[in-house]
Amino acid sequence: MNPIRIGRTVIFLLPYTLIVTGILAASKVAGAAGGTGAALQALGVATVGALWAWRRGRRDGY
Repeated sequence: MNPIRIGRTVIFLLPYTLIVTGILAASKVAGAAGGTGAALQALGVATVGALWAWRRGRRDGY
């Protein structure tokens, strides 16, 4: 496969991967003792992915 196509695919999928990974990590550590900080960090990762995907959608939509 063309390296440029692979790079574009990775850049396209990365925000969604951040969202899913952040939510799954937050749900895993939320029940652990002292896991509040780690859960908030994981939700922060998911938020970055969501903002990135939203911003890219707004840029491509206009």
